[in-house]
Amino acid sequence: MEYLTQHIWIVLLGLICCYTTAQAQDFSYTQVFAHTSTLNPSLTGLHNGQYKTSLLYRNQWIRAVDKPFTMSGGYVDLRSSVPFKSTEKDAFGLGLGFISEKQGLIEYKKNNFNINLAYHKALDHAGLHVLSAGAQLGFLQNSVGYENITFFDQFDGTGFNLPTAEDLPANTINMLDVGAGVHYQYQYEDKLFSAGVSVSHANAPDVSFGNRDESTLDETENILFRKYMGHLYYQVPGSPDLQLTPRIITKIQGPYHLTMAGSTARIRIKGYNESAFHVGLFVQAGNTHDSHFRPISGSMIVGYEFGSFNLGLSYDVGLINQYNFRDNPGNFELSITHFGFLTDHTNAGCPVF
Repeated sequence: MEYLTQHIWIVLLGLICCYTTAQAQDFSYTQVFAHTSTLNPSLTGLHNGQYKTSLLYRNQWIRAVDKPFTMSGGYVDLRSSVPFKSTEKDAFGLGLGFISEKQGLIEYKKNNFNINLAYHKALDHAGLHVLSAGAQLGFLQNSVGYENITFFDQFDGTGFNLPTAEDLPANTINMLDVGAGVHYQYQYEDKLFSAGVSVSHANAPDVSFGNRDESTLDETENILFRKYMGHLYYQVPGSPDLQLTPRIITKIQGPYHLTMAGSTARIRIKGYNESAFHVGLFVQAGNTHDSHFRPISGSMIVGYEFGSFNLGLSYDVGLINQYNFRDNPGNFELSITHFGFLTDHTNAGCPVF
């Protein structure tokens, strides 16, 4: 128990130190470790088994706006060992991911398609310590639907039936996106420590609609800020059937800050096929360019491991804008993860949920 208490305080101290300095503007969801390659491309392929697939779905602002925000995505990560005796504990990771966001009456859509590549270098003979580096090449597409909006010059006295003279830019833009990351992991039996940093939008793509269309007079740039992310995760063995998993995830994107801190408890369920139940609480805090850093929402996560499948459900409740959550079922997020061809001959593991 003394060993467990010491490690919990070490992790909590690290969380507090990072928590006070933490900054996000991009898509964000609660179950970040269910889709690790979006957190850090160096996590691609860092898992037990030859492949990992995951799906996510999230909706929010269900009753606060007429058209709520929805996000869905899918990911496939492949892991391959290096066929040389001197590097038999090393591995490559290759991943493909897709995220689609949709919101608002004008159907503002953001589609992200990413290709990830990572190399996992074992730092010791047993492969307990692993240092990883990864890169990401992404393709972004943003679009709006003009068919759902009208202007005053279209009103003919009875309805909006006339054509508009508004100088509208093209409603779809495409751009390249680049990212990279590094990660360190230590795993021994039920202990798992994970720490990494990454950058997304390293090329700072211009996401302005008007700047891409020569038919308009708008030359305004809208640069997508680089997003810097860091995380700490530690699976602490409390007993053979219980592990605590404190973690912190920090995102900094221009003037925007977002930090999530908390922990889950992993409770092993004994039976014919051993499985595990997860339950956890988290607080998300952040600020924009005109607000102080403060708590934004609280989240609860429940998850279930059965065989090679993980099923997670999270629920977010706002802490500062109660209008969005008054008489509102809250923000729900669902994740499903599958690990293929599991093996006991690798020390590669990854956080879940």
